Amino acid sequence: MVRATFSVRRALPNEATRLTSLAQEAKAHWGYPDGWLAAWQDDLTLTPSYITAQQVLVAESDAEAGVLGVVVLHDNGDHWSLEHVWVVPRAHGLGIGRALVEQALAIARERRREWVVRVESDPHAAGFYKRLGATEVGSRAAPMDGAPARALPVFEFPAGSFA
Repeated sequence: MVRATFSVRRALPNEATRLTSLAQEAKAHWGYPDGWLAAWQDDLTLTPSYITAQQVLVAESDAEAGVLGVVVLHDNGDHWSLEHVWVVPRAHGLGIGRALVEQALAIARERRREWVVRVESDPHAAGFYKRLGATEVGSRAAPMDGAPARALPVFEFPAGSFA
C-alpha cells in the first residue's frame, strides 16, 4: 500500500513506456479476458508524441519513487475530454484519481470555461465519475467478443461547473 502523499505534475515524453504499462496494469485489474486486453493494446498506449501534444498529468509519490496515476485533458475543438484516467491498482482509494481529474478540470476551466468536459468511462469506473459530480448523458456501443451489448457510459462535467 502506498501512502496518500503525492504530487501532480505534467508528464514527460520519456515516461511513455511507464504510462503505457500503468494503463495496461490498471485495465487488467478489472479482470477482462486476455483477448480483450490484447485488442485494446493500441488504445492503452501513450507515445512520446502524444504526451507532448496533449495535456498529460501524472501523480507521483516520493515514497513509491514513481508514477501512480495519469490523466489526459484532450482538446476536441468544441469540448474537452478526459482520457487515460488510470491509477495503479495498489493506490486505488487514496484520492489520486480525484486529484488528477480535479487538476485537469481546473486547467479546462482556465482555458475554455464554456466547454463541457466529457468522459467515455470504463463501466467499472462509472461510480468514480458520479462521485466527482459528473452526469451520465448517454452511452457508446463498445462490443467485444462474447459481449455484443457492451457499452461505455458517457459522462459530462457541465461547462463552467468544474470544482
